[in-house]
Amino acid sequence: MGVFLENSLHWVMTPTIKESHPCFIVAFNLTLEIFNVVPLPADIEGEEVNINEGFKIDIAVLGGCLCMTLNYETTKIDVWVMKEYGFRDTWCKLFTLEESCFNKSLKSLKPLCYSSNRSKVLLEINLKELFWYDLKNEQVSYVEGIPYLDEAMICVESLVPPPFTVDNFVKENRTSKSKRRYFLLIILSFLSFCCV
Repeated sequence: MGVFLENSLHWVMTPTIKESHPCFIVAFNLTLEIFNVVPLPADIEGEEVNINEGFKIDIAVLGGCLCMTLNYETTKIDVWVMKEYGFRDTWCKLFTLEESCFNKSLKSLKPLCYSSNRSKVLLEINLKELFWYDLKNEQVSYVEGIPYLDEAMICVESLVPPPFTVDNFVKENRTSKSKRRYFLLIILSFLSFCCV
């Protein structure tokens, strides 16, 4: 599934089937019906991000911004946020999580949302558990009381976007951004209990 932001769907891709080629983020604008490449941070692009070099890129939306995770396969995961969509210079590294922070291997990490005061980030780890990451103290804490997590995702209040005309796209997008409300949708697996 693509990641929806700024009226575009985003995916991580390689230019060919060969895995030795560098990864990049591609976006399809639903209003203009065009594809474009989202610029990576200058630090990363210089490294020739390559899925065979021991890490991979994943993307998400965090606090209304495009978010990218660089997973260095069993050692650490860097979390980057693009503060202003489409501008390479606005990428900033939000934090780095070392595998040593957890008592298990760090296979995947998905940032979901900020806390109400934006001091913490809710993370889905290894597609199974939720953790809070404290941005100030650089500490992680397990979210108790959510057993059998299958998937967690953030949804906007309405799943049907309002129609935009091409001329009003930028204006409408900026005014509606402040009015959006996000909420966390957690899909849980429940055990069915039978009365014997």
